[in-house]
Amino acid sequence: MKRIYTILCGIVLAAMLLVGLISTFDKDATFSEDENRKLKTRPKLTFSGLLDGSYNSDYWDYYADTFPGRESLMDKNVALNGFYYFGGLASGDDATLVLDFTSNAAQHGEALKDPDATQPTGETQSPEETIPEQTEPAGVAEQLGNIVLIGDSAFDVPNADGDLIVRYAQAVTGLANLLGSDVQTLSMPVPNSAEFYTKNEYHSGSHSQQAMVEKVKENLGASVTYVDAYTELAKHTGEYIYFRTDHHWTHLGAYYAYVALCRTLGMTPVTTDQFATGQWDNFVGSLYTYAANYPSAQVLKENPDTVYYWKPNANCTTMCYKSTDLTGGYAMGTICKVNEDVDNKYLTFMGGDHPVAIVETDTDGPCILVIKESYGNAVISWLTNHYSKIILIDPREYFGSNSDIDLAAFTQAQGVDQLLVINYPMMLSSENYISLLEKLAQ
Repeated sequence: MKRIYTILCGIVLAAMLLVGLISTFDKDATFSEDENRKLKTRPKLTFSGLLDGSYNSDYWDYYADTFPGRESLMDKNVALNGFYYFGGLASGDDATLVLDFTSNAAQHGEALKDPDATQPTGETQSPEETIPEQTEPAGVAEQLGNIVLIGDSAFDVPNADGDLIVRYAQAVTGLANLLGSDVQTLSMPVPNSAEFYTKNEYHSGSHSQQAMVEKVKENLGASVTYVDAYTELAKHTGEYIYFRTDHHWTHLGAYYAYVALCRTLGMTPVTTDQFATGQWDNFVGSLYTYAANYPSAQVLKENPDTVYYWKPNANCTTMCYKSTDLTGGYAMGTICKVNEDVDNKYLTFMGGDHPVAIVETDTDGPCILVIKESYGNAVISWLTNHYSKIILIDPREYFGSNSDIDLAAFTQAQGVDQLLVINYPMMLSSENYISLLEKLAQ
């Protein structure tokens, strides 16, 4: 018996040694087709990283992503899931799969890293600039809702937290009070696709996004103007205003939010037929990534989205920065060329998320500051029709690189006339995101 144990231990140790050797000398994969995401790269060994433990944590994440034979093992895991998890998604519109939606979207976003991410509209771009890698703020991922798959579409269904929504409205009011009466503050909370295209149980009660945006409206201070994007979007649900495989709206969906903003401000929206258009095909987005380990989700991969975009008529120069000191800038576009090897085609809009971005146009108009997460990116190109300068601040990215900000001084120096705070439902009940808004207003 002892001899058998010795042989078995030898086999196990030999297998471990073999895996270790393969891990050391094989070429690391950089992208997972099955999970639709970039894989972790080997972290740099630093003394501080060893002391605070971050190097060990980052290395384990890297090793988990680059383990030999990982993709093959993941495929087998998907097959095994099929034995015990519902797999009938493609059989009809009534078939659903519900997954917990734990996300770090309230803490950081994504941005193009390609310095040649050129602008289809001819916006000024500096190809010699290197776009810096972004840091990810510390913090725990939040349970923000559920992912529901229906037919060939996926939806993220938010869970409302009334107390947090009140805090969100108070944070926006705090921003208005900080900037004072010389800056008109506007709040535009926007719904996502689950509100309009799911069964009643997924957009009623604690999941009702109409109730969520109404609660924001009811709790805003008198210094804030509410923009009703919900009603405008609800009029156009027969159009392609949300992606099916991704949690974002389309450029057309963002257009209708722009229309609502124009009506609130007494401006005339420019109609879509006045712009040149383009498209990127075969976009499989974030909701597929979250559900990729389940056989049911394969229908999303087999039925990708298309990213349609409208090119701004205004001449624009777009620069992005790590902080409000506006040093070390890098060029970007309101509409970016996304190479075929960039999977996240929503990065078409502003090249993704940046701490600070400034769009200067040849339009004769005021200056607007937009505080947003990624939903706001698709709105910016529409605003170029009315504003001479559009400034963006993404609180998640800003506080990932900086500890504080003097927002009042910055807006005064930039000559800001209006502030627009735009967020999608998951942020309205996100303590992580709300705390960043409150930090901006300090």
